[in-house]
Amino acid sequence: MGLDGVLLRAMRFVVDAALAPPPSQIPALRLAAEPYLAEDLQREPKRFFDFLEGIKDRQPRFVVERFKRTLDGGVLISRQFLSDYRRFIERDDDPVCLENERVPIEHWMHEPERPRGTVVALHGFSMGQPMIDAFGMMAADWYRHGLDVALVTLPYHGARSPRRARFSGELFASPDVGNLNEAVRQAVGDVRQTINWLRRETGAPVGLLGLSLGGYISSLMAGLMDDLDFVIPIVPPVDLADLAWRFFIQSAGAGAHPPLEREQHYLAYRLHSPLTFPRRVAKERLLIIAGRGDLVVPPEHPHALWQHWEQPSIYWFSGSHIAPFRRRLMVEQVVSHLKKVGVL
Repeated sequence: MGLDGVLLRAMRFVVDAALAPPPSQIPALRLAAEPYLAEDLQREPKRFFDFLEGIKDRQPRFVVERFKRTLDGGVLISRQFLSDYRRFIERDDDPVCLENERVPIEHWMHEPERPRGTVVALHGFSMGQPMIDAFGMMAADWYRHGLDVALVTLPYHGARSPRRARFSGELFASPDVGNLNEAVRQAVGDVRQTINWLRRETGAPVGLLGLSLGGYISSLMAGLMDDLDFVIPIVPPVDLADLAWRFFIQSAGAGAHPPLEREQHYLAYRLHSPLTFPRRVAKERLLIIAGRGDLVVPPEHPHALWQHWEQPSIYWFSGSHIAPFRRRLMVEQVVSHLKKVGVL
């Protein structure tokens, strides 16, 4: 918990220095949020993700594929495909980011053996460096158990960050509600196409394992798709409005304050909250992993998801958001879960 406290202080500094809008920008930010607060969209938030039906079987257009290194019983291939994402709300001031138009995937592949399945691993906020992500999401453990692993870089993170970004994920965590909402929506579309390709290429089960922000995306997709073979969110937030509000009100900067009132903040972000959509993945295929001492994503977040999903399997580990103790036990829980659902 002490380590989480250090991280929180650092994140508050980041909010104060990089993300908190000055008062002069508040009117423009409120205006940009209005389309996401529209009554018809709030009444039917599923419309925000209607585009998924059109890409249900779409295959990504890979533009880069290169060998990186040999693995025990396989290879690691670095891939990139073009994201053909189009915003829900088009704007004249849409951020231009050529780096974000490519979706990098670090693909751990078994060869010549067919994998038992593929773990699509989604990293946390400010991550996006495959070597670090692989450790944080225990890629070597899943690979050792016969699973391929696809480490996907989320929008505006890692190699998808613009050169002007001060840190990975800065544009994702924009105080502009529209830009953040569109980033989440793009992440869902990119991951959907990744799953399409993996399922066609391997003919084996494909599921999601997400950490923190990746857990949020994974949990959201469990309410949007019914063909995932498993979904395992680790320390997942379920309400980005709540997290954002906490950071804003605890920021030390005199000029730092939320661009929207609290209720509007919640409504704008509920379009993609995992709590907005009933689960579509069978309950027995879901496993939530949460930390008892998590100060970054408070335990009430994964607990709310557990209730929303009608109490599927959940594993509470000792430790905090960035310092989980006994990772071996966490791996054992995941392996046991995947055996129950027939993936292993």
